[in-house]
Amino acid sequence: MTSSIKTFAISLSPEMAPTSTVVIYNVAREGEVVVDSLTFPVDGISRNNFTVVLNNKKDKTGETVEVVVVGRPASYVGLSALDKTLFDMKGGNEFGHAEVLTKMSLFDEGMNGTLSRLWQSKEGNLENVVHYPAATYGIDAYTTLQYAGLIVFTDANITRRLEFCNQSLGYLSCLEEKCYRFDQHCDGYKDCNDGSDETGCPAKDDIRLKEFKMNRIKRIQRLYDNAWLWHDINIGPLGYYIFNVPVPEIPTRWMVSSFGMNNVDGFGIQDKTIEFSSVKPFYMNVEMPTKSMQGEQIGIRISVFNYMLYEIEALIVVADSPDYKFVHVESFGKVESYNPRTSFGEHQHLVFIKPGKAVVVYMPIVPTRLGDIDVTIMTKSQVAKDVVTRRVHVEADGIPQYRHTTVQLDLSQGAYLIKYLDTNITETPIVPYRLDRLYMFGSNQAQISVVGDVTGPAFATMPVNASTLLRKPSWCGEQNMFNFAANLYTLLYLRLTGQRQPDIEKQAFKHLNIGYQRQLSYQQKDGSFTPFRWNSKPSVWLTAFCARIFHKATFQEWENFLFIDPDVISRAVNWLLDHQLPNGAFYETTFEPLDRKMSPTVESRYGGVRYHNISLTAHVLITLSELKDLRGDVGSRISTARRQAQSYLERMLKVAKDSEDPYALAITTYALTLANSPEANEALNYLDSHMREESGMRYWARERVRGPTTKIENTRPYLIPRLPHKYDASNIEATAYGLLVHVERNAVIQREIVEWLNSQRLTYGGWASTQDSIVAMQALIEHAIQSRVRDVIDVTVTIEVPSVPGFIKQIHIGDENLSKQQQFEISNAWGVVLVRAQGSGIALVQLSVQYNVDWPHLQTPPPVKAFDLKVRGYYFGRNSSHIEISSCQRWTLLEESPRSGMAVLEVNIPTGYVVQQQTLDSYVRSRKVRNLREARYDERRVSFYFNYLDQDLTCLSFTIQRWYPVANMSRWLPVRVYDYYAPERFNETMFDVYNLFVLSICEVCGSYQCPYCPVFSWSCGISSNPLLLFVTCLIAIYSIFTRNFTV
Repeated sequence: MTSSIKTFAISLSPEMAPTSTVVIYNVAREGEVVVDSLTFPVDGISRNNFTVVLNNKKDKTGETVEVVVVGRPASYVGLSALDKTLFDMKGGNEFGHAEVLTKMSLFDEGMNGTLSRLWQSKEGNLENVVHYPAATYGIDAYTTLQYAGLIVFTDANITRRLEFCNQSLGYLSCLEEKCYRFDQHCDGYKDCNDGSDETGCPAKDDIRLKEFKMNRIKRIQRLYDNAWLWHDINIGPLGYYIFNVPVPEIPTRWMVSSFGMNNVDGFGIQDKTIEFSSVKPFYMNVEMPTKSMQGEQIGIRISVFNYMLYEIEALIVVADSPDYKFVHVESFGKVESYNPRTSFGEHQHLVFIKPGKAVVVYMPIVPTRLGDIDVTIMTKSQVAKDVVTRRVHVEADGIPQYRHTTVQLDLSQGAYLIKYLDTNITETPIVPYRLDRLYMFGSNQAQISVVGDVTGPAFATMPVNASTLLRKPSWCGEQNMFNFAANLYTLLYLRLTGQRQPDIEKQAFKHLNIGYQRQLSYQQKDGSFTPFRWNSKPSVWLTAFCARIFHKATFQEWENFLFIDPDVISRAVNWLLDHQLPNGAFYETTFEPLDRKMSPTVESRYGGVRYHNISLTAHVLITLSELKDLRGDVGSRISTARRQAQSYLERMLKVAKDSEDPYALAITTYALTLANSPEANEALNYLDSHMREESGMRYWARERVRGPTTKIENTRPYLIPRLPHKYDASNIEATAYGLLVHVERNAVIQREIVEWLNSQRLTYGGWASTQDSIVAMQALIEHAIQSRVRDVIDVTVTIEVPSVPGFIKQIHIGDENLSKQQQFEISNAWGVVLVRAQGSGIALVQLSVQYNVDWPHLQTPPPVKAFDLKVRGYYFGRNSSHIEISSCQRWTLLEESPRSGMAVLEVNIPTGYVVQQQTLDSYVRSRKVRNLREARYDERRVSFYFNYLDQDLTCLSFTIQRWYPVANMSRWLPVRVYDYYAPERFNETMFDVYNLFVLSICEVCGSYQCPYCPVFSWSCGISSNPLLLFVTCLIAIYSIFTRNFTV
């Protein structure tokens, strides 16, 4: 340099964003290095400029809006819109220029930074930030270079402050000669006299603001979605992209934001959000229940809005349909509850709406058939027309009863088979000379399905869950994990057998990700999983189950579609290993297991009860054996714990052999087999000695299970649907573990076990409960993969229903539809179903029957009485608008166990009544009910979860209120309490709601024709009286002659 000042230019590039540092150094005469640096901001996200325009002028009705995106060709642009009310609350869902710059500045590895100023808007607008250049924070040459992210190799003299603190022991140094611990950095207290331990910390105001946003309670009292316009596009070669999107049925304002990306300009973001109003000049909202019972009269709530500046008249039309009738109200509001006057055809009603106002009209209908019914409502005015279609599912009246029959058609021994399946339903429900009837008219429905694999249907519904497979709720951690596992196993099976379908995999991965995120809400900070999110202790049983399934879902092949954080598994396993006793056994955190099969006690067939934790230890050992490939410290801990658990189970093998229930022996044998124990052969011998045989099938059970029941008529054997057995869940899960052992050992006896498992199905895809179903599913999948029975399959199945004229269906099963469920509905089912099969291979035929009853003695009895249940209802409010339901239940099977496992109480509520979920949450958190852990509302049903029920009565009460007007409601509603993991222990009673059964449509204010209701819009028609017509004509003629005479 020839002078003391030198000016030069630096070319900027996107790679320099968000900050860059210029380092200038000089080597002085004595070799001392003099260095300084300057950090300056570089905005690298403003080069990608694109424009988003929302044009709502083309569609005058306001139903759609045109979105125009203009930018560089081939650019990717993502858009989203948020309700302005939520946007103004600044909940962290915004995506702005300042936020991107702030986040990018955190990616810089250097210690230097820029000075910044952040402006926050009180009105909820996006933040604005400005960055300024800043000099280095280093106090010497070495620190200056270090903060710039540089490593220096030189023999020059680089000044460096002496270090007096040992960083390897977790100590950092102050600028003065003093040390402080690493955890004291940014703790809010100055441990250094110079305050250097509190430098580089987040601003206190930012922390307080973040805590305020996380902990504040401010809700928007709205019942509609708050997000819209989730759309992503690629700009075409002409530099623009135009598309139309429907405008939400929400009168609100939206804040639209967007970002873009291309390979030339990089990343770009919209500087200012676009405010868009979705208020339509004229629209309609239709509300009605989505489920109802046969014969119920539904008052459809129709709200018509006029946001124009003048009064309009609107014509409301209920479309004509053979699926429902219109309910008429006679003069002065006279109408019957049971048999009102009804009519088919289109029904019209004219209303006048003031500017900026809305009119509510109730249109009463009554469905005429069962199943899904579409109701179409149309509203027309001078400026626009709105058409809305709502669907209601109509169920049969009475208490549903289910029957299921499964037949495995094995054509390996012959090329032709005939099976006769009895529906267990008579042609008519009428019994001569008796008041009761066998079933409700029209409720007898049946479905028959065929699938070409012993594993059952693959993705009969999407997604697979406890509700669709087992007809059971899934509101706790274990059941959500079952949903995840069922979808995962099905996806793995299709993948391993070459039946992959991209569209199905895409949907499955979507639901797996949702299930994974939901399951993480049950994980605690220590890594354990709890059955419930609130007031619930962690569970060793559940944590082992979660770790095992998440490990199965860890595939490098699909990490881009489903990524399981390894830390989730590691933390769960570490917590799990902390609950192992010195003798190798694992113990539960609570004395009352949710699944009684995991009970710490073992009942010997020779008498006596001892505490061993055999089943739980085997359950955990299975998990540890499958997770043996984990690395690091957790891997070494797993190895040690696995050896100890294996040794413990080997010592307890004879105790398990003498157990009255073979479940403990079955799960222990499988655990020892997976662990490659030298005692696995002896365990297998013990297990086979407990094997039972019935009708050529093999299984393990506490008691003898009768084979498929048949009745002989006209020399034909008719297969009768099976009823719940006394130990269904335990028998099925024990047999499934037995099959897993035989598959693992490649044993000869497998088909007989598979046939028994399939004969025990209670639904198309499941068995008794979640745990037995997932183990049975795993066992059948591993058997199917090993046996390769699907390799040679060419089956033609013919289904004939003699009671339905012309019902003959022929189904072909081949490689192209091996795991696809082919199902047919049989309406008004009764009599028998004839099944013929020919070809080669194996097919699974399942017949599911449902009929409803209204007499207690016709309900399906439990195999053994286990619960007492008493239900009462207290009606209050206008015409029973509120109902307080009280239920008391207790466990009575004390000779089997002093308490139940996790118990569930399901209360079906009348159509149109609701209870707010927040009310149920508050009720659970109040701890007014002993052992109550969860309460969930689903339409027409409230489910209560208890840790357990014992011999003392556990009572609860809750209030439901009328939300939709419904008349002539079903009189009987089912209320059921059962052990979730042993559902054969149940009690079901009928809840009589006669007070609602006798209400007419006007007593619930479900029609605009009712004169004593808040919404009344009715006028009588002009009667065609001949005398009145004659007098009117005379007056008209007289006026004409008078006018002519005057002229």
